Amino acid sequence: MKVPAVNFNNMNSSKYRFVRSNSSKNNDENEQISDLSALPYVYPVRFKGKEETSGQSILRRLFAYNLPCMYSGVIMIDPKALTRWVNSGLYNKSATMVLQTLEPYNESFSGMEAKTLQLISERAKIHPDKTVKEILIEVVPIYKRRLRKAQTPIFRELMTVADALPYEYKKQFDELMSVTEDRLNEQPIIMPFSSYEFKYKLRKINEDIYNGHDIEAKKVMNRVLKETKRLAVKTTPATMEQQIAAIHAIENQVNKSVLKDDPQLKELLQISKARLTKKEIIVPFSRKQFLYDLIKIIKELPDEDLKDELIRVAEKLPTSNESFPAYIVKLSSEPADKILQRIVWGYLASVEHLKPKSEGGDRQNMSNLGAARTALNSERKSRDFTLWLTEHPEARKNCQKYVDKLIELYHDGVFKKHGIDPKYIKDFKMTIYKLSNYTLELDISKLYAENK
Repeated sequence: MKVPAVNFNNMNSSKYRFVRSNSSKNNDENEQISDLSALPYVYPVRFKGKEETSGQSILRRLFAYNLPCMYSGVIMIDPKALTRWVNSGLYNKSATMVLQTLEPYNESFSGMEAKTLQLISERAKIHPDKTVKEILIEVVPIYKRRLRKAQTPIFRELMTVADALPYEYKKQFDELMSVTEDRLNEQPIIMPFSSYEFKYKLRKINEDIYNGHDIEAKKVMNRVLKETKRLAVKTTPATMEQQIAAIHAIENQVNKSVLKDDPQLKELLQISKARLTKKEIIVPFSRKQFLYDLIKIIKELPDEDLKDELIRVAEKLPTSNESFPAYIVKLSSEPADKILQRIVWGYLASVEHLKPKSEGGDRQNMSNLGAARTALNSERKSRDFTLWLTEHPEARKNCQKYVDKLIELYHDGVFKKHGIDPKYIKDFKMTIYKLSNYTLELDISKLYAENK
């Protein structure tokens, strides 16, 4: 199944109009909640050293018990479970087995991930023995066509706007579009090496390794990242030899380590060497890279209005966050193990700092900690809690859902098993109450009820 070739020269040029687009305390703050001595049993946190007894590590002990996200209410996946799946090679097993493994979390997935799992499920009925990667490769030509159909009018509009560029800028823009046409059509091209791009991609790989590998792999990446400091920033005839030597040094470190078979690292190093030696390679189109290259061309453009207009039009290109075809195309290009991690990442349990460190919040004290799925944790960042509640009103009922689960785990003996002080539940209630400007008071009365 072939994807129709993109030919910018055949695009009809037309003029467009552009529009700019750029979003009383009823209770005492010190109100005392029932004495914890009323609980069936009270026990202190067992101190066994900094790593085991920090608030974050204590809270992570509960991730294995199907905690609901305090913001969305969905059951979160324990990061340790993902590590087990990756280490067991689940990503190389049949899609049917992957779907069975993820079945307990079916109600948790939403958006692109839910649509992707539905697509995989439908195709797995036809090809039950195929892996997730094989299924995506099978369907990706369809989604590439759909993505090209969405991209083409935007490129056409961009070329129309670019007609107003001065000659030197227009020449560079046309060269960029020529390379873009080849990348969209997956034709081999010569791409200059970029130290900035290499370090950026290495940092992204490092994030994946920190999320799903053991301590030895993390140590290797620390050494590799340290080696990149010796990499010349600019690629010139004078620095090229030094850059090649630096890439070879990094490759040698990787090849002697537990990461010698890591597909992402192998691909990055192979492509980097090819780019440094000016060999032709196939480089898939990247929206992020296209925007970076475009901005680099026009950053000194005197006409600010024209510059803004070009960027505005280019930013209309579909993203994998908003376009399902773009998501499938991007996902299918990932190594098999990373596909599973990409699908699951946003639903992993993570420690949420209720009052951000930037606002003076304690990163280790359990009274300032909750649990939220990584996507929402990342989205909130340091946003004010009351503002966050306004933007996500469902979080009010889901904070109660989170507390109810904590109380259930307490009564089931999970807190006792892991040496967790039930006072955490009271402290969480009080922290939420204060941060919500005294508008969200959670009910923890069941904490003091006898467990029947």
